[in-house]
Amino acid sequence: MRQTTLIIALALNLMPAMPVSAASIQGSHRLWQPHELIVEGPPSHEHAESPNPFLDIRLDVILTSPSGGIRQFPGFFAGDGQGGGTGKLWKVRFTPDEAGEWQYAVRLQQGDNIAVAGLDATGVALPSHGDTGTFQIGTMDPAAPGFLSKGPLYYVGEHYLQFADGTYWIKGGVDSPENFLGYAGFDNTVKQSGGVRPGSLPNQLHAYQPHIEDWQTGDPLFTSADTDVDSKGIIGAVNYLSSQGVNSIYMLMMNLGGDGRDVYPFIGTSGSHFDNTHYDISKLYQWNLVFDHMQRRAVAAHMVLGEQETGNTQWLDEGTLGIQRRLYYRELVARFSYLSALKWNLSEESRFTDEQHRTFAAYLRSIDPVAHPIGVHHWVDNPAEQYEPLLGNTDFEITSIQFHPDKADEFTEQWRTRSTAAGWPWVIDMDEQGPGNLGLSTDNIDEMRKAVLYPVYFSGGNIEWYFGRYSRDIGLENFRAFEPMYRYMKYARELLQEQVPFQLMKPNDGALTGGHQLDQVFELSAQHYLLYMQDGNDGRQLELPENAYRLRWFDPRNGRFAEAERLVSGGSLSLGPAPGELAEDWVVLIDATDQSPEPEPEPE
Repeated sequence: MRQTTLIIALALNLMPAMPVSAASIQGSHRLWQPHELIVEGPPSHEHAESPNPFLDIRLDVILTSPSGGIRQFPGFFAGDGQGGGTGKLWKVRFTPDEAGEWQYAVRLQQGDNIAVAGLDATGVALPSHGDTGTFQIGTMDPAAPGFLSKGPLYYVGEHYLQFADGTYWIKGGVDSPENFLGYAGFDNTVKQSGGVRPGSLPNQLHAYQPHIEDWQTGDPLFTSADTDVDSKGIIGAVNYLSSQGVNSIYMLMMNLGGDGRDVYPFIGTSGSHFDNTHYDISKLYQWNLVFDHMQRRAVAAHMVLGEQETGNTQWLDEGTLGIQRRLYYRELVARFSYLSALKWNLSEESRFTDEQHRTFAAYLRSIDPVAHPIGVHHWVDNPAEQYEPLLGNTDFEITSIQFHPDKADEFTEQWRTRSTAAGWPWVIDMDEQGPGNLGLSTDNIDEMRKAVLYPVYFSGGNIEWYFGRYSRDIGLENFRAFEPMYRYMKYARELLQEQVPFQLMKPNDGALTGGHQLDQVFELSAQHYLLYMQDGNDGRQLELPENAYRLRWFDPRNGRFAEAERLVSGGSLSLGPAPGELAEDWVVLIDATDQSPEPEPEPE
């Protein structure tokens, strides 16, 4: 956890409290579980213009942890608190990261554009302003589902993110469909004029019909007020992906003016200042039910804040950090930053300038009390053009690299090395493999396992899979088509997580000779070695420091170790042939051991 970001020294300067009821705290009162602090303000509705409840009324809650850390959490207008757009409730969402007694202090104020003013903005005090109190948070629930038993996922100055419980995380996600939230079961969700319309989609919106059967009793259930479509398809899709070991979903949060034109948090889509500063409370309430369910199923939210098309980049403030974009970022942070596993991505295939990247990220960083990692998806053939100006910038912790398969290990290793040299090691996310018209298809899964999956993982990176343009991306309805890759990805991640201290390991492909140019070596010198080989043929040699080791063969196609294992010594080690299927790819795991190999027999 980056305490320099998380602990905000604030002079509260609270105005005299008005006679109101104390704030209510809703949640389990357990560590690492989501909570809401709810206060009453003036009655309003999501179309109100004067004052605008999103822009001209501002809730902040200062939370003091048991250890004395102070953070300011932005709040949001919640209508009736249950998705209705009319009411007098404002909320702050948070996930406690310490057990013990917490303190809160409420700042609820009104003023022109006050929601996008500085952290210490002051205005006219409203009911609940000045309210203070305490609440207790108990220890974590070991039976809590998904991320709720692991805590928030933080950047810790290394090449992998780490949960609050100390475990490190490897991402294995899906990058399609980018319009995951363009779902017919959400309120006020309409495919806008000019949006890509793959013919396979009913009503041109996602229904995820094949995944309705994956919905389970007790899962979130809601129905769009505009259609007869309920939440079973999208919740079932989350369930299915989770059951296959997929642990991250890439999603655009606003694609108006872009490709799909069916994802937006606003009450209207005209692009007017009114529409861009008024938010759809029922839709965002439904979105949150999906995101909360994702966390409980151990699936991270990769939230992409915009698209590369000019119509999208110019939708808010004509591409600047003005009132509309500041409010957009604040609304998303206020409603969703409580999520344990969340990545902010400034834009898909970003066409923003270096200065815009820095400005947007700095503002986002200043308002996110949890310091979720921030990245930006690059669009050029070589990431250097967009990433070099960001090296060493502490507002960026994570990449989002678009790449051709033959660059998988090169780019992963390159940006690990370059970011470390700049003094701020990046988490390397390889988020979209090309070519754009193909991506991962049902015909190239084995090829992508060999060219991308293991070269990325055994170079120290993370991955999400892009399924190809239009019908397999924006038009995707059934995630099952790519199930073999989910299985291979799960095998690889479990091997890393269960067999080696992967967070300490580094790529060193040059240690292995006599094989294929895509062979990989991931090592913790003299202790652990993972080798990925494009085939199982004899002739490879590995240079090892002097030690005794145990060597095991692992089949990446079935996720099992072969029976054959042997003890070996350091030096120039001949691996020999795989224990079967020599034309297929293989993994070798070599670990230091106290056992000594049998001496070689003396020649007669």
